[in-house]
Amino acid sequence: MEIGLMAIVLILGVVGAAVAVSLVMSGRRRGERKPPPSLHSPADTEREVLHLLQQGKTIHAIKIVRERSRLGLKEAKDLVEDVAAGRGRLTDHPAFAGIRPSLARRGTGDLAGRVRHLIAEGHRQQAIYLVRGETGMAEDEAERFITSLTT
Repeated sequence: MEIGLMAIVLILGVVGAAVAVSLVMSGRRRGERKPPPSLHSPADTEREVLHLLQQGKTIHAIKIVRERSRLGLKEAKDLVEDVAAGRGRLTDHPAFAGIRPSLARRGTGDLAGRVRHLIAEGHRQQAIYLVRGETGMAEDEAERFITSLTT
């Protein structure tokens, strides 16, 4: 009887540990993912960022820009600072201006073909944003990917 009880306790312990590890690992994977692209229009985002800047909430403005553009922290901070200083508009930035659909569709149907076409037309920055948007890569990874396609 005692051996049977020990076996049940051991089995429950192993199952409990497996569930705990699974929960921890799924939480890590979710935390590493980038949020999906924003459904907010660039004009709405710009209005919200300007409103936050007027209230002195620069950090919140940077957070909104990061969430809605997939820019890194430094890029988002620089963009918000430029907007605050009047050196540009948020909607003029390629992350918010987006890729013109006609440019994104030309070339072959795969990502590499579209990137090559954008580069050939002199639209390197748009190619970087296309790669980042479709793959979730960081800017330096996207640039390495594009360089590997064009060399």
